Order: sequence, then structure tokens, then C-alpha cells
Amino acid sequence: MNIAIYIIRYVLALIFVWAGIEKLFLPYDPSVFRADAPQAAEAFFIFYELLEASGYLYFVGFFQLLCGLLLVFKRTYLLGSIMLVPLLLCLLMTHVFFSKYNLFIAFDALFFLMVLFLLLQHRNLLKSIILTPEKGWF
Repeated sequence: MNIAIYIIRYVLALIFVWAGIEKLFLPYDPSVFRADAPQAAEAFFIFYELLEASGYLYFVGFFQLLCGLLLVFKRTYLLGSIMLVPLLLCLLMTHVFFSKYNLFIAFDALFFLMVLFLLLQHRNLLKSIILTPEKGWF
């Protein structure tokens, strides 16, 4: 089981470090981007170009890079996994609602399942932290 955890951690770390570096430091070329995913819906490219023009992709790239780096170290990989949940959900839903490209959807769904696998290894700890008994509702 430990080998699977290490493999998943480092695969995710490599992919998210690369994705973060790509968004932060490499120039965006819409023609190359469109050529890489010709089956994606036009709405996805319009949405992505809006994100790029607004600078929002720098925010996403920063957190992709940060989460990827956190996954590398044993002491911080749980935090990186937790932080990846909303990021991956946003990426997945972007492809479900905008690109409608099955390959992107499967790719992001696989990553989401990998992160859930990492989190399930700590389910008792997370349960004790998140679902602590409290007196009253408020």
C-alpha cells in the first residue's frame, strides 16, 4: 500500500508542478492550445481565454505548483491532497460543463480519484478533525 501511495503522490506532484510552471512561466499560445484539444467545445476555449486574459490562470498555476510541491514531502502531502480537492473539482467541472471533451473529463476524474485515495488513507484522522462533536448547532 505504501508503494501505491508514493507512486500516486509523485505522479500527481510531477503533473501539478509542471502544470503550475506552465501557467506561471510559459507563454500562452491559443493556436497550440486549440490544436491540442480539437474535440473540445468552442465555449471551453472562450472560457479559457477569458481566464488567461484576466490573470486568473496565474492564481490557478500558483496553487497547482504549491499543491504539487506539498505532495512531494511526507510531512505536507496530506495538506497538499486536501488543497487539491477543490482545485480538481473546479478543473473537472470546467471540462464537464465547458469543454465536454471526454479525454479531459477522464483525465481529471482519474486525478480526483487518486487524491481521494490519498485522503482515504487518513480517514480516521480527517474524521476526528472535521467531524468533532460539538455542543449545540451554533
